[in-house]
Amino acid sequence: MGVLVDYFTAESDQSAERAMSGGPAQLDLPYVDCKGWIDDLSYLVAELSKRDASEFGDSQGVVDDGESSGVDRVMPETVAALAAVDDARVREYADDELLDAYEVERITELRDLAREALRLGHGVYRWSCV
Repeated sequence: MGVLVDYFTAESDQSAERAMSGGPAQLDLPYVDCKGWIDDLSYLVAELSKRDASEFGDSQGVVDDGESSGVDRVMPETVAALAAVDDARVREYADDELLDAYEVERITELRDLAREALRLGHGVYRWSCV
């Protein structure tokens, strides 16, 4: 059994909680499907920004069912650092890590999601379900 993971934006923790039962796609929230690809955004952002992951801190739980699914808020420092990554750095990272087109697309979509969240004053959240 795999873990389903989507990153999405929402106005508030209360809005993000609504994604608990079926994920952000079901609520028509802006999201990036990261199923089978990335679970912890802070490590990716640390590599992209050439910073230490400890600078970003762990995401904070918003709600979980105690069994198989939950929603966590990504720390604002992580969102800001991701939003600041430019296309040249994405290409450089992709070349260094030998990423395929799917992975580069996901990184770019995550970066754009972070930018949109900052523009709107929203948070970025991770929905996961086992």
